[in-house]
Amino acid sequence: MKKILIVDDSALMRRVMSDIISSEPGMTVANTADNGSTAVRYLESGKRYDCILLDINMPKMDGIGFLTYINEKRITIPVLVVSSIASQSTKETMRALELGAYDFVKKPDGVASSEFKDQLLQKVKCAFGLKPMSYQEPTIRRQSEPRVFKPAQRSQRWQGTSSSRGTILFIASSTGGPKALQSVVPRFPKNIGCPIVVVQHMPEGFTNSLAERLNEMSQCQVKEAADGETLQNGVVYVAKGGYQLRAETKNLNEHSLAVRKEEPRGGLRPCADIFLESLLNSSYQRIFCGILTGMGSDGTKGLIQLKQCKKVYTVGQSEESCVVYGMPRAAVKAGVVDEVADLQKVADLLIAAMQQNGG
Repeated sequence: MKKILIVDDSALMRRVMSDIISSEPGMTVANTADNGSTAVRYLESGKRYDCILLDINMPKMDGIGFLTYINEKRITIPVLVVSSIASQSTKETMRALELGAYDFVKKPDGVASSEFKDQLLQKVKCAFGLKPMSYQEPTIRRQSEPRVFKPAQRSQRWQGTSSSRGTILFIASSTGGPKALQSVVPRFPKNIGCPIVVVQHMPEGFTNSLAERLNEMSQCQVKEAADGETLQNGVVYVAKGGYQLRAETKNLNEHSLAVRKEEPRGGLRPCADIFLESLLNSSYQRIFCGILTGMGSDGTKGLIQLKQCKKVYTVGQSEESCVVYGMPRAAVKAGVVDEVADLQKVADLLIAAMQQNGG
């Protein structure tokens, strides 16, 4: 029986989440706490849990304080943040992910929906297969600071040509992705020579905070994608949560972004497959992709289609460095991954491939 600790100052939310967890065979709510201090006392008394559901804004000790405590004590219990969409909470949620929370679920606006229940159970179950991940404070790289790049080793499977017209770089990620992106996006140089698009599975209201945080750390400008804007070289566009993102051709050499409130595909909005499929009829002929940690198989179907008509080079994050080895596993199994690499090497392999193929 998997034991869950719920930490939330709302008695209603504690009851709602307790009912959801208790409805699932094999899981039980071992304890609840109304703030981080109470949760700390449980841990100090010797209690151990298979997953902790953690609110952010609480009295006495908030979620950030609690995560700081378990990092200092080297406690490796998986933590799932259950966060509100308030503007302040979105930034604090990003901080919680940096501090080691493996994922988050957005609190329902009112009565808990079936979507909230499904997401909560899916992500709690995900915790049971996680490997212990050590916390490291991310490095802030100011945009004015130069970065010395050393090309990485890579195989000869990629057969791109320097005469191909149009290059774009694409990154897809899900569970564990916000933290993983901090090891990839800041490594791209400002003069990379192509636009970069990131699809991170997140609900509406959180991707802007993710983009702002990545922008603080990166040489390239990082921003949340906006409808109708022209794709520019050296800019990283983070797909807007709660919307689908596509590339649209403006003319032979220019593309714009379409950000539309469409239905989810496979429960995902944004969906990596939808963006990749939009490149099929674009003038982008060379597409460099990174498939990072995450549940499911998003990105694989789009890559299969692109490989049939474009020059596509894909790096999949290694199982050892993934929080959840789902999306990269699916891409590897489908035969659309050219290289498998630990997280810290993904960006270097993509840059090296671009340099060696006229990017």
